Amino acid sequence: MLLGLLTLSTGALAENERYQALPLAGTEGGKGGARAFVLDTRDGHVWIWSENELITTPDGGRRYGSGFSYQGKLRPGTQPGEFIETPRK
Repeated sequence: MLLGLLTLSTGALAENERYQALPLAGTEGGKGGARAFVLDTRDGHVWIWSENELITTPDGGRRYGSGFSYQGKLRPGTQPGEFIETPRK
């Protein structure tokens, strides 16, 4: 799966550099697996891609699998060091 993400990212970069992907360290107590921060540099959307995320299946079961978790949309700052709070859902 990570190879697919890197291929997608590389293809997008070659096309117009719209999507940028950066590897993330695993979280403590997690099940391991690769994670990446993905940024849409044109519209400001952000996702976290995880190779080993806990997923609820349509029948209510739970399993580990890969996928994207949408984090929201960034907005430009007005000054260096500005903290930009994400809206609450």
